[in-house]
Amino acid sequence: MTLEHRGHNTFIATIILAWMVVGVIDPSVSAAQSWVFGSLDDPAEQSRLSRWDRYVEATGMTGFSLIGPQWRGVGRIDATARGADYSVRLDGSLRSGLYGPYAPETDDWRDLVRLIDHARYRPEGSGTYLRLGPLDRTRFGSGHLVNFFSTKTVWDDRSVGAEVQLAGARHTLEAFTSDLTQRHVSGVRLSLAPFDRGLSGFSSIRLAGAVVEDHGTRTDLNEPFRGYEGELRMVAYRSGSFDFAPVVSGAWLPSYGQGVLVGAHLENANFIDMARIHLSLALQYNSSDFRPALFGAFHAVSGPGRSVVSGTQPLQQGIPLRDIQRGNSILFESRILFFERFELWYAFQRYHGVQRLSEYHLRLFFQARNVRISVAQDRRGLKGFASLFGDLGPENRMRFQFDLRLLGRIWLIMDGHYTYRQVPALSDTRFFSIQRRFDPTLGMRVRL
Repeated sequence: MTLEHRGHNTFIATIILAWMVVGVIDPSVSAAQSWVFGSLDDPAEQSRLSRWDRYVEATGMTGFSLIGPQWRGVGRIDATARGADYSVRLDGSLRSGLYGPYAPETDDWRDLVRLIDHARYRPEGSGTYLRLGPLDRTRFGSGHLVNFFSTKTVWDDRSVGAEVQLAGARHTLEAFTSDLTQRHVSGVRLSLAPFDRGLSGFSSIRLAGAVVEDHGTRTDLNEPFRGYEGELRMVAYRSGSFDFAPVVSGAWLPSYGQGVLVGAHLENANFIDMARIHLSLALQYNSSDFRPALFGAFHAVSGPGRSVVSGTQPLQQGIPLRDIQRGNSILFESRILFFERFELWYAFQRYHGVQRLSEYHLRLFFQARNVRISVAQDRRGLKGFASLFGDLGPENRMRFQFDLRLLGRIWLIMDGHYTYRQVPALSDTRFFSIQRRFDPTLGMRVRL
């Protein structure tokens, strides 16, 4: 066994051991549980079911598929099993056309693993959450180091990772790994409440520390590429079920730069049993060679050693980490979730400087009996707010899903992607270009 695989196994063993330890110390749900960690409360993966209820739903679809300039026929099967504490979804497709089958779907044994959309376990009334599947919204704390991290950015090479959260009254452990089949990006975050509840004004203080490593990347000094983060947070004011929580965070990339975040959250985990609300406003002070939320939606295509290219004569897009200048940014975030029905999550990081380093994220979801709509978009390389209404640019990732019941069990299902594919190049840098995908299909959906 190589040292690389030993390290991967050590990471998994550490999570299992921490799970056991935190569970023994305090199995109760923490009041400060982070609801914006990954897909913890993603409405697309949950249903309000009684403990004794469960169901299986299967959809068979056929139609057309446009990838790049070429149309193909597509067959797709989507199967979901759900209970009160768990949800499992498998999603697989095969495409073929005039030039034969679409090879990226069948040329790697990992394509079998990619059938897993998600498999999650979250017992009601407990602080335990475990999810396997491609990641798309993984975050640590306020998102200073890890924010909207995704393994779906290169769709044909998407990896199946894992998220774990173990929350007690005074301890919260969060961890993720981007790929269960090989080493890539993994991180661990531990949050502690050091003071007893009897100490008025101090019991809400939480100290957190995190470490994230990209195992496939080395620094300029041939050292492991890691990031560290420390955070201090407390509830300064509480009115009803609303918490006002100031937060200070520091993040550091060894051999590169560092940043400081100062801000506050206004949160309500359960507003009249209908919704969850999260508002954030923060200032970020960044040194040179540092980018907030470096481990984010575009890390797979524009992190260290990787770059997006565009044009008939490919030009490198984005700004390498070494070329980033010192600057400041303002982060505003708003999220409202009506449980299992509706979600609107908007985040904009406005960078103040000469470089185009602003970022934007959107998650929109709605479902009713006969319709389901999901939109996810991530953009980089922006300037101010007005640039959101300009050209999409090469650092743009989007997915649009629309399901509509036409008649009885017959559904119209449309799935559109702005994603990326790897471009062969004789270089140490891996290059990626935009790949557009669109699948309009008709399907029959059956629930058992």
